[in-house]
Formats: sequence, C-alpha cells, structure tokens
Amino acid sequence: MRTGPGVRIAAVLMAVFLVTPTVIVIATAFNPTSMIVFPPGGFSLRWFQEVLEDRSWSTAFANSLQVGLVAAVIAMVAGTSLALLASRGRGPLAHLASVLAVLPMTVPLVVAGLAFYLVYARIGFTGGALSLGVAHAVIGLPFVFVNVLAALTNVDRSVEEAARISGANQTVTMLRITLPLVAPAALVGGVLAFVSSWDEVVVALFLNTPQFRTIPVEMWSQVRSGVEPSISAVAALLTLVSLVLAGLVLLAPRLRVTRLLRMGKS
Repeated sequence: MRTGPGVRIAAVLMAVFLVTPTVIVIATAFNPTSMIVFPPGGFSLRWFQEVLEDRSWSTAFANSLQVGLVAAVIAMVAGTSLALLASRGRGPLAHLASVLAVLPMTVPLVVAGLAFYLVYARIGFTGGALSLGVAHAVIGLPFVFVNVLAALTNVDRSVEEAARISGANQTVTMLRITLPLVAPAALVGGVLAFVSSWDEVVVALFLNTPQFRTIPVEMWSQVRSGVEPSISAVAALLTLVSLVLAGLVLLAPRLRVTRLLRMGKS
C-alpha cells in the first residue's frame, strides 16, 4: 500500500520535531565560549577535550559502560529464557512467563527505582555496577523478550522435530537448533537493553552514591549547579554512542541475510 503526500508530510514534520532539539544541543557543544548559545558563535572542540580530560566524566563513562554491559548480558539470558518458556511451554507457566517479561514496561520508573532502593538498602547491595546493572536489566528485559519471542514464532517447528527424530533430546535440540536460530534476535534485544541503560537516570538517581555515578546522573548533578557547553559535549557523545548502536541493530538483519545467501551459494 502506497502512502499519500499528506502522510509523508506529516512523517517529515514529526521527524523534524523529534530531531531538532537533539541537533540544537549537539550544535551548542561546539561553541568556543562558556555560554550555551544557538547558533554557536564559532567552532571549537574545547569542550570535548575538557570532558575527555576530566576525571569525573571519564569515571562516569566507565561506570555507564559497565552497568550497560551487565544489564545487557542479564537481560539477554533472562529475556531469552522467558521467551522460550512462553513459546515452547504449556499451561499457566507459559502465561506467567509472558506476564513477568512485560511487567517492567507497566511499572513507572520512579516506583521501580524506589523499590530497588528499599530492597538494596536492606540487603546492603548498593553503590556498584552490578547492583545498578541488575536493576537496568529488569528494565531492558522486555526488549529481549519481544525480539526473541518474535523470532521463535518464525522458527519452523519441523526443524526441531527433525532433530528429535534424529535422536537429539529436548535439551540438545534447544542448544544446537533453537538457540542458534534466535541468537541474532537476542543480540539485538541486548543492544536495545544496553541503550536503555546507557541514558537511564531515574532508577540510577535512587541507586547512585558519591563514589559511583553514571553519565546521566553526573549530567543531572552538574546541570543543577549551572549549565556549561561541557554538558552539551557529553550529550553529543551519548548520542553518538546511541546512534552507532542503533546502526548495528538496523544492519544486523541485513548482515544475517547476506551470510545466509553466501552459505547457500557455497
């Protein structure tokens, strides 16, 4: 079905509306003065250099990277397991898996942050990449679950049945047939979970400590004391990382198709 000119114009206007604030923030990062003005009065990489040489920013970048990786790995394992249970399981347990997987999408972040804070404070599990990574994994779990569940729906059941007829038990079939087929979907979900952790601030505000802060929390702290172009430079770097990861997510299906075509020719 072809879209009409009205739909195209509305789509372009919506895209401009969504992208313009980000473009303005990135542009102010190249301002040579200490004032945030748009359009910038010149071009300078001064604020990027200052951010990269500042120990508090580099530590926050490292913390965000650790938290994102922990969140992505845990979300991939948990989300894939729940998707397998929801797709291949039967009875109430399969329905329970679906409910548990999408439940984080319905809980407000401020409520989730408070809940994690109360539980972590009681068991002494605060102030580190692992504790915040677990919390962010719960938030990113639905991305993995939805991707893997969709991939499982498209998996030909006859392939799994052929493996069982050939003598493979259920565990071997899952490890050698099913999981490799849905691995790209799990990886895409993991990347999305990483991105959701990369710029998450609400839950991180509840779980941060003076010694452990992620990039969004550090930005929030510095904005409260005054806005400088260094904040814009950090925002530009965050956006760059997100765009690179989004590009990988978009390219992943094409790379998989190309690989399958090459395997078919060989």
